[in-house]
Amino acid sequence: MRNLAKNSIKDTDYLYASARIKALEKNLLSRERLERMADARSMEEAIKVLAELGWPEISVPNMATIEKVLAQRRHEAFALVRSLAPDKRLPDVFLVKYDYHNIKTILKSEATGEDPETLLIDAGRIPAKQLLLMLREGVQSGMTEIMTRAIEEARDTLARTQDPQVLDFMLDQAMFADMLAMAKDFDSPYLLAYVELMIDSVNLRAVVRLNKMGKGFDALRYVLVPGGNISTSRMLQEITPDMVENIFGNSPLSAAAAAGAAALKGEGSLAAMDHLAEDALMKHLKGAKYIAFGAEPLIGYLAAQEMEITAVRTIIAGRLADMSSEMIIERLREAYV
Repeated sequence: MRNLAKNSIKDTDYLYASARIKALEKNLLSRERLERMADARSMEEAIKVLAELGWPEISVPNMATIEKVLAQRRHEAFALVRSLAPDKRLPDVFLVKYDYHNIKTILKSEATGEDPETLLIDAGRIPAKQLLLMLREGVQSGMTEIMTRAIEEARDTLARTQDPQVLDFMLDQAMFADMLAMAKDFDSPYLLAYVELMIDSVNLRAVVRLNKMGKGFDALRYVLVPGGNISTSRMLQEITPDMVENIFGNSPLSAAAAAGAAALKGEGSLAAMDHLAEDALMKHLKGAKYIAFGAEPLIGYLAAQEMEITAVRTIIAGRLADMSSEMIIERLREAYV
């Protein structure tokens, strides 16, 4: 049970919400259903799988229509969980990444003079158009302290360096700092452990990819995200296969680390590492299915919805590109149900 000194809401306050969410889990896409979509004889048959689970109608199977449906699905899932949760802050950890995506887009547009509106994703804690207006007028209402400080520093850095990649790194670090702060404030060990594992996963992939790009450990100072279970100070050394396995080998990312080390030796792929890292995150999330009541089932459900949306996008995009069902299935991650 969470610390009641910080949060007066008890696990038992989630009894109804947990029961409702567990009933809805049967409508999530299982691995078998995802493979049915990928393997269907026609796009119509693939979309029928979604209709059977209560998805909105997809009249025109193109990516523009699909993105609208996915956005609607995401909005409905998060609105439902927020309405059910005794603590309305619960979805914020998952929504803040869209705020940071929009902040990146807007700040880059300030530098280039381009219109950012078509690239904004209206799925964050702050409506996209409202955030655009806030940044243009210097309004900070609704922003976290971390976000406000990061925007100021990112603007200054972009003006000095003219390097949008540095801006991305800075705002990614701020995003995870915000996610950590929100998870700690929410006082859920399960949610906090998920965010920390996400950070470790991001850092593992960064270490391996920087080496594959021919960059040394000096570049890690700008890329690594602090706050995970594994201290970034341990990673500031020469990147080798042994270094990767020694640092990450005793963590939930051990299989992904082995794949990353193999990729550094030229014996494996980055895709395999990514796949195994995502599987580690899903394994953690699935723990919520065995908790009778509390915030955990709702947190697991939200993360499952996000991953399901990614899977549907992967399948539809693959089919529209005439990819084989085998290639599409290889790109799918483990399902929540």
